[in-house]
Amino acid sequence: MERGTKEELFKKIKNHRVISVIGLSKNVGKTTVVNFLLRRLCRACVMTIGRDGEDQDAIFNVAKPKILLPKDDFAIVPVAVLPEWGEIYETFEASSGKVALVKAKIDTEVQTIKVGSYEETLQISQKLTKYCDHIIVDGALERIGIASYVDAAILVSGAEVGRTTEKIVEKTVKIIKRIQTPMVEEKTSLKLKGLLNKVVSGKDGKIFALDVNGVAGYEDKIVKLCEDSDFVYLPGAVTDKIASKLKCEIIVPNSGNILCDEGNFKVLAQTNLLGIGVNHTSIKGVEVDPEELIFELRRRLNGIIIFDVLYEEVSIWNSL
Repeated sequence: MERGTKEELFKKIKNHRVISVIGLSKNVGKTTVVNFLLRRLCRACVMTIGRDGEDQDAIFNVAKPKILLPKDDFAIVPVAVLPEWGEIYETFEASSGKVALVKAKIDTEVQTIKVGSYEETLQISQKLTKYCDHIIVDGALERIGIASYVDAAILVSGAEVGRTTEKIVEKTVKIIKRIQTPMVEEKTSLKLKGLLNKVVSGKDGKIFALDVNGVAGYEDKIVKLCEDSDFVYLPGAVTDKIASKLKCEIIVPNSGNILCDEGNFKVLAQTNLLGIGVNHTSIKGVEVDPEELIFELRRRLNGIIIFDVLYEEVSIWNSL
């Protein structure tokens, strides 16, 4: 990748305080990208919406790379297991228990733990900005929705999601299309304010809260009630079961609520995608040509920065 593009990416990263690293699958290489960012960003803090830094993956029972925290950087860790290597700056009450912002006295390995919901993660991350220049939120399996709660996001894809370049590109382009779902018009967004936990139908400039308790289990009723609607707002996860039947515009909180390929979607909060990190190898032994993978992704996703931190020959970081 050209030097100008490298400089452009780092300029983008440094202009945002809270950055989420989200993965297209489990074990795709998020931790490698997180470690890469931690090595190059000063006064950074790492936190998670899952559990990261453990020796073995709890689902697939395979060895995982460690989160490597440089000296003078920060991490959010449980108060119950405060590390000897850290200096406590502040503690927070969270759904998962009491957590602490800890500054590393030495270069060290760290295990972080989920603090709570997306909203709670965002609230705590905003409190950290008085200590840290950048907060890196390490994503988790199928937690793409966090991206719309932070300032910006980096997506990680690669050989773990497909056995061929074609499959990897196909799945990556599909999720990028979802992440880039357009924003709803401001006037419609304002009308929905205060009704974000309800299913809402809109027609001829008026809105109506529907008599249903959520989306799941009420799909057929919602479709019937919205036969002549201009739009419907759905606060929960949306699958093909309902999206394929609705003829009107479908508004959802963010792209993480979209679990299907069909439907005319708009979102209330859009993801600011900084770039895509790719990993041309997988823990299952799959390996694709990194140059071909990056070339094809750039060709299909014109204008989006693509990088592979594990491949020195084409990595945009090897000159740093």
